[in-house]
Amino acid sequence: MSEYPIPDTSHPDFAPFWRGCLEHRLLVPACAAGHLNWPPRPVCQVCHDCIGPWVEVNGRGRLYSWTVVHRTKAQPFSAQVPYVVGVIELMSTTVLRMLGRCDIGLDAARIGLELVVDFVKIGTSVTIPVWRQAGKPSQIQNC
Repeated sequence: MSEYPIPDTSHPDFAPFWRGCLEHRLLVPACAAGHLNWPPRPVCQVCHDCIGPWVEVNGRGRLYSWTVVHRTKAQPFSAQVPYVVGVIELMSTTVLRMLGRCDIGLDAARIGLELVVDFVKIGTSVTIPVWRQAGKPSQIQNC
């Protein structure tokens, strides 16, 4: 069993997202007009239409903002400090931002840094998205 905190992958609002991650696909909900929405919500934030299917989005984005975690009380992460948590603006047709762990050096963090998503397995049944600098290999291993 993983020592990392495991998200509730069965929650109806996020279950399609977690199933996509298991398949190494980044999925977000869309409305009938094609507007992408994150985080999931019952109606589209743009046109107020009902949210429909989940669609796969390109796993590329740019660092919009970030913070560096220097200390944590979460035991599984204490050996990894300092690390970057960022807001990633996905390269899609609508403005879409996700919060996530960034596998980048502290000196590499800058607004506009091009990132790509990787998927890291934690435990036996959960895979999470982790963002790394485009063109560089990931340093985070499955847990």
